[in-house]
Amino acid sequence: MNAIRKTARAKVEAAWGLDAPGWVRALADECDHTSQSKTAGRIGYSPAVVNTVLGRTYRGDYTAVEQAVKGALQAETVQCPVAGELAAHQCSEYQRQPFSATNSMRVKLYRACRNGCPHSRHTRREH
Repeated sequence: MNAIRKTARAKVEAAWGLDAPGWVRALADECDHTSQSKTAGRIGYSPAVVNTVLGRTYRGDYTAVEQAVKGALQAETVQCPVAGELAAHQCSEYQRQPFSATNSMRVKLYRACRNGCPHSRHTRREH
């Protein structure tokens, strides 16, 4: 029995409709061009996260995934108060890192991400 492989783009259209956000369509297109696993690695998330975002069943922070996709796949940048211009997905990765006093830059980034950076998804209570 031959199974017909459903494309990621078709999955997005079924789950999100024709007005799916551009970043979701870009994610699907990259999955169709390479694979879900390779795309997940590029954006810094697991293949399971990519799959659930495509199917619109993800229970996590869509904004974080959006930032990762825009940075890794769409070359979007943000202005970091500590590091200057960064790819949006790098900003997202810095925000996910736990505190570590391994070097002064990591400490500055951790604090900036939690103390008023306009790109931060953290609330002030999280530090």
